[in-house]
Amino acid sequence: MSKKPKETQANTKLFKDGLLYRNISATLTEQCKRIGITPTTLSKLSGIHTSTIKYFRTSQKTGKPFSVGTFFGLAKALQLDFDHVLPPHGGALEPFPPPLTQEDVDSLAVAAKALETSKPDLLRLMKTLSEMGKPTNPAIEETAAVFAAESGFKVPGSLEILIMIGRRVRSLRIVRGLGRSELRGISGVPFSSIFAIEAGLQNPSMQTLYQLAEALQAPISFFFKTDPETEKDQIDLERRAASIIACGQISSVNEMLSTVEYLFRTASGTSPFESS
Repeated sequence: MSKKPKETQANTKLFKDGLLYRNISATLTEQCKRIGITPTTLSKLSGIHTSTIKYFRTSQKTGKPFSVGTFFGLAKALQLDFDHVLPPHGGALEPFPPPLTQEDVDSLAVAAKALETSKPDLLRLMKTLSEMGKPTNPAIEETAAVFAAESGFKVPGSLEILIMIGRRVRSLRIVRGLGRSELRGISGVPFSSIFAIEAGLQNPSMQTLYQLAEALQAPISFFFKTDPETEKDQIDLERRAASIIACGQISSVNEMLSTVEYLFRTASGTSPFESS
């Protein structure tokens, strides 16, 4: 029987018998002792519940997994260097593409502004299509409402770190030329989890993020660091991903315009023999 991606990745050895969880827990716990911070004080500094902190501290003996949200909150509160705390996943690394030129950045900004201006027209088109679909599907209006509300949607109680990680995973996946199904095949992380992580809806385990980092050929620390240089990398990757997505949507928009023309001719009862 062939091994699963999770078993063949280089980072697998880091998690054997919970070794990485043990080491991280021991490192952070030792730092607390060194500077005299109690779990109660750490809870106030990090915003993480004391019961979660106590569970985290027992992991140095049990090797039980903990989430990226817990790790980030504690490491950030203790002002630890992510590059020093987190060992590399052991897989191949591919440098990020060179930054976009200022001309490219300016061009994207202008295009984004135009896209925002045209959004009301797209929403009106969505409403029109919903009205057209009512005779055969009365519930379709509710579907349109979901799209209309999407721009104002915010995940209730979502952690900023999860949103940040999700944005970095998604943009890097797109820049690497991978679909979610392809990333699933390489990393062994379920499709549904990848989707939820990218949306900032899931607080994955450290091992899951290591699997994604190795599959995306990026340093694990990239997903946690908040220094100006890393933030610049994130912004550039997101701009590049936006450009890639836009290229992929051109054919879809062309097909949509052809469909709208067809709908106008058929729904309005235009004679098939009438010249345009």
